[in-house]
Amino acid sequence: MPSDQLKFVVLSIPALSLLTVSQAAIGCGLGILVADKVGQNRRNAAAIGMLSLAAAATIPAVVGLVADMISGPRSRLGVRRRLRSIREDSGLHAEEEVF
Repeated sequence: MPSDQLKFVVLSIPALSLLTVSQAAIGCGLGILVADKVGQNRRNAAAIGMLSLAAAATIPAVVGLVADMISGPRSRLGVRRRLRSIREDSGLHAEEEVF
């Protein structure tokens, strides 16, 4: 893969921490599912709880990333929005007088 096709993603500290917590919760949930030391009912309940926590923590981060990719300042839609705002704003407003 050529290096000019790589896309860098910048995450804020809260988004990065949510992503990290969700990864850890997924690992714990899967570990509990395969563990044989805990009873079946408790293991399933704990695994479902961990996986739902991971999904709840991951979904906002993924939605934010997708929204930024679609309408961020470097996306096609973001560039169009910026050009439209430049074209519409000529610098003088209707209430200002020109001498």
